[in-house]
Amino acid sequence: MPLRYFVTAQAAFVGALLWAPWQVDNLLDFYYQGNVLALTHLLTLGWITMTIMGASFQLVPVALETTLWSERLACWQYWIMLIGVTLMVSHFWMGHHHGVAIGAGLVLIAVTLFVINMGRTMWQLPRWDIIGRHVAAALVYLASTVIMGNLMALDKMFDFLGGQVLRTIHAHAHLAGIGWASMMIFGAGYKLIPMFSLSELRDERLPSLQFWLLNVGLVGLYLTLLLHSSLAVLFAILIAAAVGLFLQTMREVLRTRRRPRLDWGLRHSLSALGTLVMVTVLGVWLSTGWVSSDEFGARLTFGYGALALLGWISVMIIGMMYKIIPFLVWHHRYSDLVGLRPVPAATQLLGESTPRTEFWLLCAGIVMTVAGVIFTSWLLLQVGTVTLAMAGLAFAVAVCRIYRHLVPRLTPLPEAQTVGA
Repeated sequence: MPLRYFVTAQAAFVGALLWAPWQVDNLLDFYYQGNVLALTHLLTLGWITMTIMGASFQLVPVALETTLWSERLACWQYWIMLIGVTLMVSHFWMGHHHGVAIGAGLVLIAVTLFVINMGRTMWQLPRWDIIGRHVAAALVYLASTVIMGNLMALDKMFDFLGGQVLRTIHAHAHLAGIGWASMMIFGAGYKLIPMFSLSELRDERLPSLQFWLLNVGLVGLYLTLLLHSSLAVLFAILIAAAVGLFLQTMREVLRTRRRPRLDWGLRHSLSALGTLVMVTVLGVWLSTGWVSSDEFGARLTFGYGALALLGWISVMIIGMMYKIIPFLVWHHRYSDLVGLRPVPAATQLLGESTPRTEFWLLCAGIVMTVAGVIFTSWLLLQVGTVTLAMAGLAFAVAVCRIYRHLVPRLTPLPEAQTVGA
C-alpha cells in the first residue's frame, strides 16, 4: 500500500518539474492564476500529500508501536484521492471552476477517510508521545486546509467569502505548509533522523515547547492573515522560535550520531534544514510588511512559497524517501531469502552517482528558479526550471533503480547455495 502512494507521488513530482519549463511566462506573472495553481496543487496534493499519506500508513504504526486500523480503507482512499487530484489539476489548468469544485470534494472525501483511519489507529495508543502529538495536530490542520480549499472552490461559483481572495489564499497556504506538511515532517523527524543517523532523542522538553509554540504561532498567524492584522509579525516570531527549537534538537541529535558518514538521504535532510532557516527569515520579513513596493512584495511572497515548497518540504521528503523506499523494497524482495541466498544490503539499492547528480541539479535549479521569480528574470527562471526538470529525471532514475529490485528478472540473484555448504 505505501509503495502505491509513493510511486504516484513521485510521478506527480517528476511531472511537475518537467511541466515547469513550459510555464515560465505564467510564473513571471501574478501567482493567482489557473496554470500556476494547477502546478502548485500537483506539487502540494499529488507529490507532498500523497507521499505523507503513504509514509503515514507505513511509519505511524511502526513509530507508535500499533497496527493500521484498516488497509482496505487506505486502498479506497487512494483511488478517490487520485481521481480528485487529477480533476483539480486538470480543471485549474483549463479554468473550469465546477471541475475544480468536484475534484476538491473528492479530495475532501479521501482526506476524511485518511483522518478516520489514522485517528482509529492512534486511538489505540497507551500514551501520546511527541511524535503522536505532532501527527494528531497535522491531521487536524490537514482537514482544516481541505475544508477551506473546498470553500474557496465553491466561492468561485457562489461568491460568498467577501472578495478577500489574497488573504484567504495566504491563510490557506500557511495552514497547509506549516500545519500539515511541516508539522508532520517535524514529528517524523524526531523518529527518523535519530534512527537514520544512529543517534537518539534524549530529551523531549525542547520538542514539547516547540510543539506548543508552533501551534499557538500557526493559529495566531492564520487568524491575523485572514483579518489582515499587523499582529501577524508576533505570531510569525513564535513560529520562528519553534523552528529554532526544532533545529537545535536536530543539531544535538546529529552531533551525537554514531554514523559519521552522511549518505545522500541525510545530506538532503541537512540541505532542507538549511533552507528552512531562509524560509523562516523570509516569512518573518514578509509578516512585517516592510517591502519597497506592493509589486516587489508579491514577487517576494511568490519566491517565499516556491522556496518553502521545493527547498524545504520537497528536499526533506526526497531525503526521507532515499531511506524508506530501499528498506521497503528490500524487505518485500529479499527478507525471506536472508540466510538462503546472497542478497544485497538495503543501502546498496540506491547507489551513489545518481542521487549525487540529482542533489546538485535540484539545489542549483531551486536557487535559480526562486531568484528568477523574485527578480522577474526570464533567463534565470528558464534555466532554473530546465535544471529542475533535469533533477526530476535524475530523481526518477534513482527511484527506478530501487524499484527494479521488485522485478526478479531484472535483478537476478546468484544460484542458491547448498544448504550447510
